[in-house]
Amino acid sequence: MTEPKLRLSTTKIGNFLGCRKRYYWTYERKLVPVIKSRPLQVGSVVHDLAEKFRLGEITMDTFSHLDEYVHQLFPNNTQQESVSIAIEAGKLAQMYIMKYENDPYKVISPEMHLELERDEYILYTRLDSMFRGPNERLWRGEIKTTARMDSAYLSGLKGSLQSGIAYLVMKEVIPEPVFGTVYDLIVKKKEPECHRMPIPAEKRLLANTEETIAGVVRDIKRADFYPSMQCFTYNRECDYYHLCYRYSERVVEEFYTEYIPFYETKKEEGGIKAEQVYKKLELSK
Repeated sequence: MTEPKLRLSTTKIGNFLGCRKRYYWTYERKLVPVIKSRPLQVGSVVHDLAEKFRLGEITMDTFSHLDEYVHQLFPNNTQQESVSIAIEAGKLAQMYIMKYENDPYKVISPEMHLELERDEYILYTRLDSMFRGPNERLWRGEIKTTARMDSAYLSGLKGSLQSGIAYLVMKEVIPEPVFGTVYDLIVKKKEPECHRMPIPAEKRLLANTEETIAGVVRDIKRADFYPSMQCFTYNRECDYYHLCYRYSERVVEEFYTEYIPFYETKKEEGGIKAEQVYKKLELSK
């Protein structure tokens, strides 16, 4: 019986490059933390609200019952945590909606999932949106929530693995050149800010990404899963710190679940085929 092809995404490849042991716990053992960190929860809710805005589905009820929606996404939160996250995410989303209510970039499609099948693996990526710009060029849209927006952060966007994978897939799946990425950066400050940065795609990024993927595929097949020893990021311990340093069945039961939460399974729904994208592009002209 033929083994299913390896499925790779930005998250999977990034986890492997950051710490192979983290990849092992997540995708080989299929363990995920019961509790998702607050910044990631806020970002997930803002992304969902932005998508509703693009689809024309935002109403007053969306915000008045936002705490209930947060609790549906993250059922392990206390009621107070869900309310707090709803307030923060709602404030950020409302700022974004007000700024881009009359957007010169025409939305062709809200969030969609694209797949590219190759001999050894399937590469998949999620696009926040696709835009047609004022000059009729096609752009990938990406929303980022961040606590900082310094030169290092902005430089990372230009040559990111996420962009490289998206461009590789779009090159094969979308029947029209994608000029680059329009980043909408929502900066989480006392007074939140929203900045738009169109960044053209760089050809060298494709070659670099291809090389990275080839190395990752090779080492995954070797089951080469050693820890990176970089267990703390911005003074926060890795989600799998407990498993690496005090593994036991009790630890697994207390901190992890074998079921991937709703907010993760959404990303793995079936890929959009080239002909569907082509139809959207034709309608947008």
